[in-house]
Amino acid sequence: MSKPITDAVKEYGKLFEQQLGNYLIHGYVYSGDDAFIMARPIEKKHADKFGDFNFKHKKPDCWFVFYASGRNKIRRFQELAPYKLKYVAWHRLFGDTLKIHDWHYFRRKTSNGNKG
Repeated sequence: MSKPITDAVKEYGKLFEQQLGNYLIHGYVYSGDDAFIMARPIEKKHADKFGDFNFKHKKPDCWFVFYASGRNKIRRFQELAPYKLKYVAWHRLFGDTLKIHDWHYFRRKTSNGNKG
């Protein structure tokens, strides 16, 4: 079985190092045998700027999860996040359409045995 970080490297290739650097500086990174996660706090009203690291999110209210792999990855992020925000958002690989959910709603959804 491969480690979740290995999956991230395979999926993103050379882009992985750049993104890892961005999230180490501007966000949150977790790497363990159970999950690999890169996320950062953003403002929901400026969610379209999730990939712009020059844009300053002055009052973050949403965790944007750029990458998550492993078992129950989004639920695991909610357990590990340095602090809660009102929303959690993510997108599909190389997609620009964000899925945004209320933190507590999504927590309940992933805690009921659903994978996330």
